[in-house]
This record gives sequence, C-alpha cells and structure tokens, in this order.
Amino acid sequence: MLQKGKSMSNQSGIKFLDSIRKYGPHIFRVRSWKRLFSHLFFWLRRRVISGKLDMQKRKRASYCYNPAPRVAGVLQFFNKGQNISMLWRGLKAASFDELIIMDDGSVDGSSVRWQALLESPNQFLLRSNDLFEIITYDRALHFSRAEIVCLLQDDDQMPNSRAWIDRALELFDEFPDLLILGGFRAVDILPRNTLPLADKLVLEVDGHEEYVSGLFRHRTSQFPLSETPSGREDFFFAMSVVRAPVFIRRREFLKLGGFDLDFAPFLCDDLDNCLRAWQSGYKVGLFNVDFQRDIGLGGMRAFNGQRMETQVRLNWEKIYQKHGDVIASGEVCSMVDAANRVLRVGGATDGATGRSG
Repeated sequence: MLQKGKSMSNQSGIKFLDSIRKYGPHIFRVRSWKRLFSHLFFWLRRRVISGKLDMQKRKRASYCYNPAPRVAGVLQFFNKGQNISMLWRGLKAASFDELIIMDDGSVDGSSVRWQALLESPNQFLLRSNDLFEIITYDRALHFSRAEIVCLLQDDDQMPNSRAWIDRALELFDEFPDLLILGGFRAVDILPRNTLPLADKLVLEVDGHEEYVSGLFRHRTSQFPLSETPSGREDFFFAMSVVRAPVFIRRREFLKLGGFDLDFAPFLCDDLDNCLRAWQSGYKVGLFNVDFQRDIGLGGMRAFNGQRMETQVRLNWEKIYQKHGDVIASGEVCSMVDAANRVLRVGGATDGATGRSG
C-alpha cells in the first residue's frame, strides 16, 4: 500500500515537471501573456455581445422582414443630433413599410443613436462619407425594395400621424401615371430674361414671379391656397415640386435614369426630375402636408453656405441648357394645364394627354 502511494506521488511529480517544461518558458514571454489576456478579454466581450443580441431578439420578436414594401421613407441626415428625437417621433407615426436613414458622415455621434433606435428588419442605417444629398438619395433608391419612396430631410418636423402617407398612396392609386408627388412647394419654371448676369446674385420679385436676372425665373406656390388650379382642396398637378417631402415611384423613376448626378452635390436636381417626368409621359403633383420646416437649420446652409452661390449659378444654367427649349415652348405648361382642367371638371386623367378616364 505504501509502495503504491509512492508510485502515484512519483507520477504526479513527473506530470508536474512535464508541465513546467512545457509551459514554464511561456511565463517569461510577453507574447504569451498578451494571448492569455486577449482570450479573457474577448470571452468577456462575447458574453456582453450575446446579452445585447438576446435583448434585441426579444425587442424585435414581433417584427418580420417584408420583402416587398409598399412605401419607404428615406431620410437624408447630417450632424443633426438635436433633431433625432423629433424625427424619430414622426417616422414612428408615419409607420413606413421600409425606412432608410442616410447618415452622410455625421461626426456628432448621431449614427450610434440612430442604430439604437432601429427595431425592424426593414429599417436600415446607411453610412456614407459626406457625399451630399443627390448621390445618397440615388444610392438609397437603388438599395430600397419599395414601390414608392418618400424623400425626407433632417430639418423637417413630420405630422404626428400616418394620414399624410395614406393620402399620398391614395393619389398614386388614383393616378397611375403620377410619378412624383411633392408636399412642400410647386415651381413653375419660366423662360429667363436676356439681361446680363450680375456679379452678385440678387433674388428679385415681380408680382408672383421671382428671378435672378440672366439666370432663372419662376413662380412658386404652396398650401394653403385660396384656390388650386385643379379645383381640389389638397392637390393639383404642377410643372415641378421641390423637397421635402417628395414621393417617387421608384422603379419607374429609375427606368428614366434616376437622379442626374451631373447636378451633384445639390440643387435643382428635383426640378430636372420633374421636367423629365412630364416629357416621358408621367405627371407631377403637389398635395397638402402639415410639415414644419427648417428646424435646427438645414445642413446645406449650415455647413456648406459658401458653396450655395456657386451651385446656384452652375445648376440653374444646367436646367436651362437641358430643358430651355421645352420651357420656352410652353409644352410642359400645356400638359400641366390640361391635366388640371380635367380634374376641375370632375374627371380622372389618363396618361400624359389629360384625357378624362
């Protein structure tokens, strides 16, 4: 019995010596300690991440991915952390089938806050590196799977209900050739005057017309109106509309080429979209939406004010180079007037001709 105890003790001693020979050198190696601490650190990190994933799974248990959403909200966002709570309340009330937050390189921690808010498999946060709104909107439209997208800005307060979304969808159902629907302002672009362009751009007002001599001339209108061209209280057809909000039939718009990136980084692209829509057999309209605008000042003016005048000069020149003949001929104005006349007499329009349906 004593001999057996000695044998077991010897075996334990041998194993201990083997361990010393095997692992002893590692005690004095910095790399070995680093590996040990990294394993401990990542084990703890995995436990924390697993806990967060479990919480998210419970939070999102009632949501299912929708592969064919009807309407998507696309929010252009840049360093407006103070507006996130306001925007999220509006987005939740709107209850978009799909939501895409375009965070264009914010450095104020906004992307972390947005990520924490998103809860549905159909809600996405896309990060880009200060590409500005035309490029990011274009990328979002290609990313989306929705039939209709609603372009939004980070300085607008949305209504606290879904009613404005439902009304927009009703109008798209009523007018199958309606491609673009705005909720802010309509713009009738007029032939510009032939006066030389001033060194400093100054907006002049002549009755209902606004212009910069030698550069552009237009009329604008927005709700509330005493009377609409269509006779309807909350909707009429217009030559062009500016965002936001702006609803677009996504697939049809992309077939027309989507955004013309030659207008990037910003300004006048929405006018170009509308003029192309009318010339391609589609329609553009404006409806009444109760938005509060310029909350916290828009990013274009807040962070890129020095570029505004340059873009005004460049992009209005592009509008008249690209569409000047159509504007001067009154062709689009005639189509808009014909479509509104049909509505005024109580009919629905058919195609680009304005025939009663």
